[in-house]
Amino acid sequence: MSLTRINQNISSLNAQRNLDINSRRIGQSIERLASGLRINRGADDPAGLVISELLRAQVSGLDVAQQNASEGVNLIKSAEGALDEVSGLLRQMRDLSVDAASDSNKNADARAALQAQVESALRTIDQIAVNTKYAGRSLLDGSAGTSISIIDNSSVSTQGITTLGDQDDGYISVQVNTAAEKATSSSDTGGAVDGGSPVDGTGDIDLSGGGDALSLYINGVKVQDGAGDLVIDSTTTWNDVVTAINTTSALEGQVTAEISAGELVISSDAYGSDQHLSVEYSGTATSVQDLLDSSGEVYFEADYGVDCVADVAFGGNALDGGNDVTFDAGSGLTISHATYGSITLTESAATTQADYTDVLYGEDGALSFQIGYGAGETATTSIQSVKTVDLGSTSALSDIDISTVAGAEAAITVIDEAINQVSTVRGNLGAFQVNELDAEARSLAVARENLAASESEIRDTDFGREMAEFTTAQVLVQSATAFLSQANALPQQVLQLIRT
Repeated sequence: MSLTRINQNISSLNAQRNLDINSRRIGQSIERLASGLRINRGADDPAGLVISELLRAQVSGLDVAQQNASEGVNLIKSAEGALDEVSGLLRQMRDLSVDAASDSNKNADARAALQAQVESALRTIDQIAVNTKYAGRSLLDGSAGTSISIIDNSSVSTQGITTLGDQDDGYISVQVNTAAEKATSSSDTGGAVDGGSPVDGTGDIDLSGGGDALSLYINGVKVQDGAGDLVIDSTTTWNDVVTAINTTSALEGQVTAEISAGELVISSDAYGSDQHLSVEYSGTATSVQDLLDSSGEVYFEADYGVDCVADVAFGGNALDGGNDVTFDAGSGLTISHATYGSITLTESAATTQADYTDVLYGEDGALSFQIGYGAGETATTSIQSVKTVDLGSTSALSDIDISTVAGAEAAITVIDEAINQVSTVRGNLGAFQVNELDAEARSLAVARENLAASESEIRDTDFGREMAEFTTAQVLVQSATAFLSQANALPQQVLQLIRT
């Protein structure tokens, strides 16, 4: 740079550029030191941000999975505690049966008293089976954690089956008897509607008279076009009407108009009996016979949608002779039943009367715990019903009668079977808790620790390194500031040439 030129101070520009660079460096260092994060935005490290966000999501998912495992342990403990009481009652019943089986000092009245104690114990076991719940879910009545899988996604969108009740495990089929419908109004013009043609002259519609013009109301809302209220006269085309309906803001998300099969069709956007559509024309016209109904001069029409109704066959039963249950309490595309829950069908399935075979698979008594980060990383177990009608092999526990010697002898066998069944359930639950839930919780803790360390390595600030960067940038900012002052003063040396 020549020191005899003053229009461009290159030294000053250079100092300014470096001052700006170092000011940005010190600003970035302050942000990182203040936030504790090396990556505060995508520009700091695009690739690192992507990886760290994935790691963060996985760490968060593992935290929830650990919580699920812990809650699963608490659920198992709740069930096991109740089963311990059942085991105690069964032991008491066995003692009573052994006592009743002996003729020593036992008359009919004594055995009747022993039978009363047995019946009391049976009622208590049934109460425990029905009332033992965790977060509202019954655990010991055989319905714990009903497992439902969607087999046919083209027919079933979502499912909300809460229990199989007394239905069998297995495939579930659906027969749509009443198809879902939208609330709909049609021009009823016999297929004569052409989008580009005027409304006037279609069928028996005549708007050619002097002053003939109509307004259109849908659900009580006056349809608008770009100029204000829609005016249907001899120059208005069917496309104009469709566009006006679909662009009226007050109707957005409620109704849609289209020209289909030569008809103007206005329909609700959703399905079901809670959908209502009213269409009203008002004004003066020579003839509007085909606007709504070809039978005469009709200016108003209303319609309701229809809910889907279907028969559901459980347990792999064929629809033509199976264990059908009518689901008719739903709305729109959803069919539901007060006992079993709900199934939401896809639009194509719910709107077609047809048989949809094996669309779901149901299995009662399965408890599923999401104990991993990804989909499908679950642990499942089942809890057998401990109702007295379900315990026992040679006969039901609920049927034992120790009022006779023979009955008491038979009762001992049945009670032993029940004790073995309950003990097996308790053993299975204990093994599930120790070998799956507890072990998985420990594994999740290790995985979470390692993933958190990886995420921290990528995203967190290294304070030692960043303080060194901050100090360097700070010195350079001060240096650049000082020499910028010197550079700005250089052109003044030209004054020495002028003075001489």
